[in-house]
Amino acid sequence: MPPGVFAQGPIAYESKENFEFELDYSFKMKPPPERDKVDLGYNTSYTAQPLPYLKLKFGFLNLPKHYFRLRVEDNFGVVRRNKRLRAPGIYVLDMGYSDDVKDRVAPHKYTLFFLSKERDKISKIEVEVEENGNLLLNGEFHGRI
Repeated sequence: MPPGVFAQGPIAYESKENFEFELDYSFKMKPPPERDKVDLGYNTSYTAQPLPYLKLKFGFLNLPKHYFRLRVEDNFGVVRRNKRLRAPGIYVLDMGYSDDVKDRVAPHKYTLFFLSKERDKISKIEVEVEENGNLLLNGEFHGRI
C-alpha cells in the first residue's frame, strides 16, 4: 500500500436521530429529444404528458461538530456533490424521472458520505430504488415510488 493510504473498514450508517428526509414527488414535463442526435445506447421514448419526478430532501439536524463535508456519489461512481456541511442544513437529492430510475437509465442508488476535515469517511446514508419501485433508505423499506 502506498504511504499515507490506510485501509478503512466498513462505514457505518448515520444515526436516524441526526437527519430527517422527505420524499418530494412531483410531475414534470420531460424535454423532447434533440432532433439531430441519435443515441444507440438505449431506446428513448418521448411523451407530451407530465411524468413523475423524484427528489429527496434531507434535513441534517444534530450532526456532530467533526462532520465537515458531504460527498454524494451515485451507483456509476460519479460524484454529484462534495461540499462543506452547514448544520442545520437541507440537501436536495434530485433523482430524476421515476421511470428512468426504475429502468436503470438514470442512477438508482446514491450514497451520502459524511467526511471529516481530513476527508476520512465517518458515516453514510444509502438511498436505493429497486426495479419494482421500492425505496430503501439504509437498507430499510420506506415506500414505493
